[in-house]
Amino acid sequence: MPDIAATIIESIWPKTHSAHPPTSPKLLPLRPFIESLLRRSRTSFSTLQLSLFYLLRLCTTQKSSPAPTSTPSTLCGRRMFLASLVVASKYLQDRNFSNKAWAKICQLEVAEVNAAEREFLGAVGYRVHVEYKTFVAWSAML
Repeated sequence: MPDIAATIIESIWPKTHSAHPPTSPKLLPLRPFIESLLRRSRTSFSTLQLSLFYLLRLCTTQKSSPAPTSTPSTLCGRRMFLASLVVASKYLQDRNFSNKAWAKICQLEVAEVNAAEREFLGAVGYRVHVEYKTFVAWSAML
């Protein structure tokens, strides 16, 4: 699944991988970043599936919007993947990490996680519900 996630992120944000030089000591390449985030957060398969669906919803929403909103976080595939994972986890799970815990997992400041989540939710119009039929079809595609 990390390969699929990386492919989706790179197709929506082609510059995500090249936007940060690989020599940066703190920045992992995209696929290891995804693997680390999923492992450290113990993300369930269904949460990851929903997160990836949210990324496609974001892409569709941004393309169909007459005036797409671009914020620093929405221009970064890594931040939007993190935000979609946080939102999917909060939507599906009864017990969740706090944003402070997510910040520790991904080594960001809490304010950055909060901003990414807020900007992501705004970009998708707070539409986090996915119809059952749609989710089943999406799961089959993955």
